[in-house]
Amino acid sequence: MVSEERFWSASVEELKQGYVYEEAEEFYYCLICGERFEDGEIFRDEQSGRWYEARKYAAYHVQQEHGSMLDYLLELDKRQTGLTDLQKELIQGFADQLTDNEMMSRTGIGSASTIRNHRFVLKEKAKQAKLLLAIIEMMDHGNTAAPRFVPVHRTATQIDERYAITEDEYADLLKQYFPDGPEGPLASFPRKEKRKVAVLRHIASYFKSGVRYTEKEVNERLISFWEEDYATLRRYLIDYGYLDRKDDGKVYWVKGSGIKKNELEQSGSTEQFEQMTAAKKSAKGKQGKTDKQKAQAKEQEEERKGEPKMDKAKRKQMTAEYQERERQMGVFQIKNNVNGKIYLGSSTNLDALWGKEQFVLNMNGHANKELQKEWKQFGGENFSFLVLETVKLEQKIRYDYKDVLDPEGRQPVDMVRQYNREVNDLKEIWAEKLQPYGEKGYHGPAEKVEK
Repeated sequence: MVSEERFWSASVEELKQGYVYEEAEEFYYCLICGERFEDGEIFRDEQSGRWYEARKYAAYHVQQEHGSMLDYLLELDKRQTGLTDLQKELIQGFADQLTDNEMMSRTGIGSASTIRNHRFVLKEKAKQAKLLLAIIEMMDHGNTAAPRFVPVHRTATQIDERYAITEDEYADLLKQYFPDGPEGPLASFPRKEKRKVAVLRHIASYFKSGVRYTEKEVNERLISFWEEDYATLRRYLIDYGYLDRKDDGKVYWVKGSGIKKNELEQSGSTEQFEQMTAAKKSAKGKQGKTDKQKAQAKEQEEERKGEPKMDKAKRKQMTAEYQERERQMGVFQIKNNVNGKIYLGSSTNLDALWGKEQFVLNMNGHANKELQKEWKQFGGENFSFLVLETVKLEQKIRYDYKDVLDPEGRQPVDMVRQYNREVNDLKEIWAEKLQPYGEKGYHGPAEKVEK
């Protein structure tokens, strides 16, 4: 798991470029797959026939094999980045230099001011992250007595106290569970979660990043550790996010090493996958993987197919169509899938509401404190959103409310109040039906659902 340590100890600039130079070893290492390039060696690209020195070839490798580092980092789980799916989508749009209207169309956010507010929040998070990094570095400066923790793998399915393992603890656990040496066999399989994580981390280190394994090859490696029940080890390596596999179980690989599951699913065999990968590399050619180059390549591809490029008029039309959508008003629930508790709410604009609720919860700013507490405790991935019922209106109301604007373009106050009354009345009906109080919900044993 040296590649994990290298990834987490990389500087911001090294993370942005995707590779790091280890001076003591005189090698450049790819931060994604761990491939190394010796300083002083010359590398030849088979497609272009060009020669590269090690540093430039490391950068070339990152672009050709893994693409944009921004794309890769955004693919990491929220547990690593702290970013919600909506925030990731916004960041990608900002990086692509989309206009506010284009961002509204892509994300479903209803106003340009909300887009700008999201950008402001992200900038504030960046400031906080910079200050926190400086504070932690000063805290650790010169503190040789501070324990060093074993890095958490990038694809961990849940990060909690199980992963608070110091390097000394890790070494002691390996001695305890692998008394005959690091290659096994296991003395026993631990029940306690922290010990289980340590054992699985060690076993996972015997699988090479970027390599595809058959189920037979995986089993052969695991048998040396636990012959009686190697299938359990295989399952735990998947469950804890160390390995990934095709749905049919025919191909396995180290999760997060640059191999894409969707590409493997599209290929019926290893040979087909290799052919597809070679074709993909060839198609890249000198294109590179910057956002601008990808956009240009897409436009060229559309032109070759005879498809018109999306010009400003088309984008304007799409924005207008977006504003013409029918406004959905009604009742929704947010459910904790671990304990079944429900938060009941209503809105006169259900479109993209789940993304907005997630944003508020991830920013620790939700009005319902009990829901906020358990969101932080269980993690957003353990909550689901469901629209329970929409208000049946006599007339269709467009997303921008233009159907009910007065002659001066203002929203009539009595009409808006009527909509609010109707959604609240519908919410009371569902509150009576679901009783989301006490152990069933987040509204208190005797408390009515908030209006």
